[in-house]
Amino acid sequence: MKCVCGEFAPSNVLSLCPLCAKKPIARQVSTKLHRSLSGGKFSCRLCSNECKLDEENVGLCNLRYVKNGKLESLVSWKRGLAHTYLDLLPTNCCASWFCPASSERGYNLAVFFYGCNFDCLYCQNWEHKNVDSAPYITQDELVDEIKKNKAIKCICFFGGSPEPQLPFAIEVSERVLSEIERDIRICWEWNGSGNTKLVRKVASISKESEGIIKFDLKAWNENLHILLTGRSNKKTLENFRVVSEYRDDSHPDLLTATTLLVPYYVDGEEVKGIASFISSVSPDIPYSLLVFHPDYKLKDLPITPKEQVRECYKTAKMYLKKVNIGNLFLINL
Repeated sequence: MKCVCGEFAPSNVLSLCPLCAKKPIARQVSTKLHRSLSGGKFSCRLCSNECKLDEENVGLCNLRYVKNGKLESLVSWKRGLAHTYLDLLPTNCCASWFCPASSERGYNLAVFFYGCNFDCLYCQNWEHKNVDSAPYITQDELVDEIKKNKAIKCICFFGGSPEPQLPFAIEVSERVLSEIERDIRICWEWNGSGNTKLVRKVASISKESEGIIKFDLKAWNENLHILLTGRSNKKTLENFRVVSEYRDDSHPDLLTATTLLVPYYVDGEEVKGIASFISSVSPDIPYSLLVFHPDYKLKDLPITPKEQVRECYKTAKMYLKKVNIGNLFLINL
């Protein structure tokens, strides 16, 4: 497919060449790919979207709506839409290459939340969108599961992304810290674009439990970020700095980041911007570059080319001390 500029567009879905995908025209294309909300009388402030709702639509996370003139939600601090499963330690999580839990024996309890405040076209866990058929889980059920299974050494909240259900996840985490005597790490994998007051609570919880907070830094250029996810990256970067305030010598690896190397689009230039940003916070923050595989709506792109992976790794190493490549099984470097 040809881009508007006449150059080749690697993805028919994105319809822009990698250069134009970083220009303002990407925002125009994004309106055709992603849903947006504005003009409603009811405001939700759980994440950076701050959806403006009325009785004719639902929030971008698909969890909040207006009924009889009142803002309602499918979830609350008492119950969430999620399922859990056990991962044998060491797991294949993005922090496993440096996390102390990788040397332990036991289980990680993965808590998969339904709903997300982003709309990534390449989502690897797009099942989170099926909120209508998602199972409910209560605080008591989740805390009891953790209490009963003494082999659980850590908890990871992910999904989707936890932001739309942070009140529930925070309440569960605080109960785990106060009611369970054994040490349990509490970790998060998210896009990081939640309400900053709640993000601070999360940072405090993970620091206390020696858990890890992983930010998915999807792109540096805001136009490209909006094209790929439907959302700005400004709040994500702001919250990354907020969480960094909780790092200290007692827990230097509280914060980590990943970037999925979308073929041709999230290139060396993007990684340079992200890596230099992370380095401005601290060059010691671990950073993982993840090899892309086709999924969800971006199935017309290939696995990340080897040359792109090498270039991005070399670029990241110029700014950061700890750089890893994930999903290497997809390619043979």
